[in-house]
Amino acid sequence: MLNDPPPERRKPHPLERQPVPPSPSPQGQPPRQQVTLRIPSVRPLVTYALIVINTLIFLIRATSFNLDQQILEWGASNSTAVLVNGEIYRLLTAMFLHASIFNPYGGYALENSLHLIFNMYVLYIIGIQVERLFGHMRFGIIYMLGGLAGSVLSVVLSGPDVYSVGASGAVFAILAAQFVYLVQHRKLLGTRGRAQMQSLVILAVIDLALGVIGNVAGAAVQIDNWAHLGGIIGGLILTWAIGPIYIVRRHPDNPNELLGEDINPLKNRYWAVSLFAVALMLILIAARAFA
Repeated sequence: MLNDPPPERRKPHPLERQPVPPSPSPQGQPPRQQVTLRIPSVRPLVTYALIVINTLIFLIRATSFNLDQQILEWGASNSTAVLVNGEIYRLLTAMFLHASIFNPYGGYALENSLHLIFNMYVLYIIGIQVERLFGHMRFGIIYMLGGLAGSVLSVVLSGPDVYSVGASGAVFAILAAQFVYLVQHRKLLGTRGRAQMQSLVILAVIDLALGVIGNVAGAAVQIDNWAHLGGIIGGLILTWAIGPIYIVRRHPDNPNELLGEDINPLKNRYWAVSLFAVALMLILIAARAFA
């Protein structure tokens, strides 16, 4: 029989405030009580799984130049392939492919691995925080549908010669999800929450600006800003519709603890998920009609 693994040690979320020593109170007034706020959370298993899947696909491709090219030709997103040839699957497969580690001559170009490394690093840093509070299902929905929104916007607005790969659209959807969460809970998070919101905005602006500069300058590997923008839009819409909204209630048994209760459970918001998916399909249908 295998022993159960030890419980995972995790960093506390900013909402989970630990008690601090009470400050001195003026004479004649009772000292202020310090309380702990607890909110439900889960282990970020989906985040870990996505990182493993993306990394494994990249390593498999790295074993053979021919295999790498075949996978790219089969799975990269392209407006002609999707809108004219009807290869809709590319909208999904492109989210799990990244820049090739090979140069055009079959030699290794290790610097190209930065595409995967950057996306997985941001997914790890942000995804862990978001999944813990959103739950596995809600996190997975925002990642997948947000990423698909990025793929759809990319094929609709990119030229026929553009082939796009990468998890960036989905990662930006998760960044947008955290931003909406911070906005909705800004009173609870205070100064720390505002600082996090500013950091997310700065990161998004810098990345989009680098994409514009690189594309204008004619860089060898260009950034698909349409996919990034689509991911941001998808993440904002989805999180505003289905994201958790915590209100604070007093613990029924412990007066020194507060509980965060989600008043926007996912089970009541599946209609919003369906509506978003239908909207993506209608955009594709309209784009194919004019392709």
